[in-house]
Amino acid sequence: MRFIETLAILVALALPAAAETIEGSVEFTGKPPTMGKLHREADPYCAKKPMNDPSVTVKSGKLENVWVHVTKGAKESAPPSSTVSMDQKDCMYTPRMTTAVVGQKILAKNGDPVLHNVHTYLGATTLFNKGMPNEKAAPIEYVAKEEGMMKWKCDVHPWMRGYIGVSKNALQAVAGDGTFKIENVPPGKYTIEAWHEKYGAKTQEVTVEAGKPAKVTFKYDGTEKGGA
Repeated sequence: MRFIETLAILVALALPAAAETIEGSVEFTGKPPTMGKLHREADPYCAKKPMNDPSVTVKSGKLENVWVHVTKGAKESAPPSSTVSMDQKDCMYTPRMTTAVVGQKILAKNGDPVLHNVHTYLGATTLFNKGMPNEKAAPIEYVAKEEGMMKWKCDVHPWMRGYIGVSKNALQAVAGDGTFKIENVPPGKYTIEAWHEKYGAKTQEVTVEAGKPAKVTFKYDGTEKGGA
């Protein structure tokens, strides 16, 4: 009997702990700002489709387009074989916010029949700055080299913005609708950060236990400053 019990303990110790999830939401507790119309009249093609400024989007009390990622406690991840795409459609970057892992390939595309100039930054440093004449232009390939927020702008159309959060690990997600789920998280203690283009970063400590998801709630009230 003791042999069986000892064997069971050894097997349990040898097996990796089951991965869990970090789930949560990004709540907006203040009064949502009224986002005005984007002035796209200078380009006849862009002007065909009126749009409002999407930099602060709040629905059902939740702030959208927030990068949520583990900054401490996670091991570095090998870059996925999949490619991250940033497209330009209707004179806007799409998706507004997405993620990548250091070493992962990023592809810039132009889906519009007009010139866009893709200008990307990491902090104040230009990563690349290239023109794409129209939808027939070959995609621009780039491999993410450093962690941080990769910011996308168009020097031809100043209202165009896009963001790719680049991390050394895969424990990240986008709260596209104000909620998020980070999967395959080993039990342990972590520092997790939320980043918004207008309101900047907030961090929390979270402990992930085997057998149940960890819950995290970030709160913004609109008085924060930072971000892009």
